[in-house]
Amino acid sequence: MNPAAWSPSVWSYFWQVALHASVMGVILYIWVHRLGLPSGCTRRRLLAALLVVPLVTAAVPGRSGVEFAERLAWLNSARLLAVPLGAGFRVYHVVLLIGGVTTLLTIWQELVAFRHRPQAMRRDAPASLEQMARSRAGWERCVVGVSDDPALMVATSGRPGRPRLIVSLGALESLSADELEVVIAHEHAHWRGGRWLQAHALFVLRLLQCYHPVALWAFREYCVELEMECDAAATAGGDRRLLGRVLLRIYQATDRRDIAARAVLRKRIDALVGAALPAPPLPGATVVVATAIMLLVLPWIV
Repeated sequence: MNPAAWSPSVWSYFWQVALHASVMGVILYIWVHRLGLPSGCTRRRLLAALLVVPLVTAAVPGRSGVEFAERLAWLNSARLLAVPLGAGFRVYHVVLLIGGVTTLLTIWQELVAFRHRPQAMRRDAPASLEQMARSRAGWERCVVGVSDDPALMVATSGRPGRPRLIVSLGALESLSADELEVVIAHEHAHWRGGRWLQAHALFVLRLLQCYHPVALWAFREYCVELEMECDAAATAGGDRRLLGRVLLRIYQATDRRDIAARAVLRKRIDALVGAALPAPPLPGATVVVATAIMLLVLPWIV
């Protein structure tokens, strides 16, 4: 389908999604970085809401008319988009530029992730490794294999009911039995409590919103929170420093130019071995109330 043939209402919907996500993103960013919203399930669920709610509020019927925009809406963004910037350029040209750059960045990230995907399994897994993985609930049919990668790497793929665990030769040679156990426990945690399905569903929503940077930021932050939650699940009742030491070795082996990956690893290590106690979780109703407010407020912004 030719995008040029799409009706104005389609382009308007795309813009409304980005606008509503931006409003939510600013509020959540202030809540996190200025008001100190702690890490945990509350922040993760609010980030998930940031990827879902704008798709709903931008589709509320009756918002596309001129009368609603001019008389009832709290903000008519069409006026903002039409503001001249000089030399024939207007604000909407900047918006289109940001959308194009963000889309290219999203595509580039996925290409990089594809290039760095775990290698195909080239060796049979030791019996002890298979037992370590398949003894976990839901992983009785887990496919276990070893890649020739010399780096310290443990990863999973597959689908519910048929997960696939890949352990690098470097991990087998450098990790002790206890360290390997806790790393596999972390990977197993990703498949428990609906985390795998939720993460993949939000990934699809992120791709649908690949043109605005708020979705890019929200999904990345969601993944960081998810990693920290799985770290906590893997070390529950055990020595948190054990996994922290493994992450520290991965951090030291990570290219210094990979600032984003090193920052995530630092955050996870601090959460595991830091002296500060984790902040108490907020009530579950916090997410419900915040989402309800956004559902009521955002439709009045066009």
